[in-house]
Amino acid sequence: MIRLETGRLIVRNFTLDDWEDLAELAMKYEQSELAKYDEGPWPSNLEEYKSIVQNFSEGDDFVAVILKEPKKLIGLIFKAKKEDGRFEFGFNFHSDFHGMGYAIESCQAVLDYIFEVLDAEIVTAGTAKINKPSNNLLRRLGFCLIGEKKISFRKDKEGKPIEFVGLDYSLSRK
Repeated sequence: MIRLETGRLIVRNFTLDDWEDLAELAMKYEQSELAKYDEGPWPSNLEEYKSIVQNFSEGDDFVAVILKEPKKLIGLIFKAKKEDGRFEFGFNFHSDFHGMGYAIESCQAVLDYIFEVLDAEIVTAGTAKINKPSNNLLRRLGFCLIGEKKISFRKDKEGKPIEFVGLDYSLSRK
């Protein structure tokens, strides 16, 4: 069970009550230009979010970022253990809360937890080269660019892969 607190946020495991806020975050994200560069798509059916939150709540890989006042889920952070002290890291924040420092505040708390409590050696992350906010956040968190590659997660309306340049980052304990 994970529960971290920062000055303005609570980072914790998902609960079944989070489904509506997660649906709002995901549906808004799907309307953004950057969604096509990410895994997905998120469902458009509200009922499917109950199942997603149920799955998220059964483990520690996905954690909810909750604004203390008003109590609202404003983001999610992904942290999955791979092997040999390696973790994969990712995030998604509701666009209405961008530019307020919530992402760096919560991501730093989770990274501290990964290194200090889970004893990680290396944390990796990736994002689209075109996604400047995510690239900036990863750099501010101390991640170093380790490579780039052409990748695709989704297809366009004609069924052709939407290819883009993805950047790989790494952050080590040192």
